[in-house]
Amino acid sequence: MPSYVLMTKLPAGAIKSGSEFKELAKRVGEKIKTSFPQVKWCCSYAVMGPYDVVDVFEAPDNETATKVALIIRQEADAVTETYPAAPWDEFLKSVEQM
Repeated sequence: MPSYVLMTKLPAGAIKSGSEFKELAKRVGEKIKTSFPQVKWCCSYAVMGPYDVVDVFEAPDNETATKVALIIRQEADAVTETYPAAPWDEFLKSVEQM
């Protein structure tokens, strides 16, 4: 299945308390799992910089990946960017074929 990198910028005030944020993250995760059981979450990272969270997941197609990002936007009032990602070995094979 294709891989995607999802960059999320949380709105100011999204983390009012640890328990509220954990509940939001749980609710978003459950909605994604229920809506798209075929999506496989690979990993999530909290990062410093212009984004707050980086997620890597697999989805069957771009449409599904877009819908995953839309759930996060709707539920968390967040800004997201989604990038299709290729494993490094596959990228190198493509380069060799040029």
